[in-house]
Amino acid sequence: MKKDELFGEIVYEDLWIGTIEITMFGKNQKIFLNIYGEENEEITQNQRDAFSQFKSSMPNIVKESEDKILEYYLENCDDYRAMQSNSEEIEKIAPKISSIDELGKLVKPTSLLIGYDFEDGIRRVGILCDCTWEPEHGLGISIENEEVVEIGLQDIVL
Repeated sequence: MKKDELFGEIVYEDLWIGTIEITMFGKNQKIFLNIYGEENEEITQNQRDAFSQFKSSMPNIVKESEDKILEYYLENCDDYRAMQSNSEEIEKIAPKISSIDELGKLVKPTSLLIGYDFEDGIRRVGILCDCTWEPEHGLGISIENEEVVEIGLQDIVL
């Protein structure tokens, strides 16, 4: 374990792991912070900038993420509902909703990922979430330079 002035306490287990607090869907939650890299190499300045900029822009990024997740869910809800055979399960897994508050009952952030530095100057961050309608693959939020660029299965940020 090491104490980093920006990331706090982090430990290396195939990547650097720590924690961060995030307020999403009106709930303040502690989630994992995962930083890609090697144990014997320094975390790059681009990765540090990505995290620092994310933290300072977090309220705006979270609001944009919530809006885009709702949009994504509403576009795909009927497909998720059609995959269920049990009508009772449909209402738990993919209910008809219309607000971000309702969405907060279906989605829970679990990790913030600071991606590899591809030395192209792009600050890459991803948020992984558990969600009721896709328990196996989860939900991913891809963020580049503090802008939400894609919502989809978690593999878009892994």
